[in-house]
Amino acid sequence: MNDATPTDGELVRRTAAGDCDAFARLYDRYARLVRTVAGDAGPSLAEDITHDVFLRAYRSIATLRDAERFAPWLVGIARRVVQETRRRNRTREPLPDDLADGRAAEHDIDGADEAAYMLALVARLPEEERRAIQFFFLNGRDGNETARLLGRSRSGTYALITRAVGTLARWMGADRPAGEVPQ
Repeated sequence: MNDATPTDGELVRRTAAGDCDAFARLYDRYARLVRTVAGDAGPSLAEDITHDVFLRAYRSIATLRDAERFAPWLVGIARRVVQETRRRNRTREPLPDDLADGRAAEHDIDGADEAAYMLALVARLPEEERRAIQFFFLNGRDGNETARLLGRSRSGTYALITRAVGTLARWMGADRPAGEVPQ
């Protein structure tokens, strides 16, 4: 691979050797993904969590055993920081993105590679489609609540979600676009 598009592994090795520009490239490549994961703790906290995740990653990058697996490793750090933030805030007022019945949205760590891949694809979507997927699927909001948060009609929201799901299906190599969005 040429220097214009180095692999994650190359950037990780260069960062561990003291190249700050290499880490800046990793940040540029994955900041949107980390913000998506961090959004589960609430939109107002996402930016702070993102900074904390990258600071932790930078400080411990030399401990990463497989440099090519930077993205799943980074998502793992992001999940931990989100859980810590939720735990810290439970003694305070509830986070705005908590589910109505009080259950915190916990992530299943099985299939972390698949989840990281899917989140990386979601992070590549246009902003409004990414937010629709995040609210509807990742945060478990219903169609009406997602539409309200996006400032769209319910039918417009479902059209947006359907378009985003179709794009994700194409990117994943599906033979045909995804079916209807659940109501």
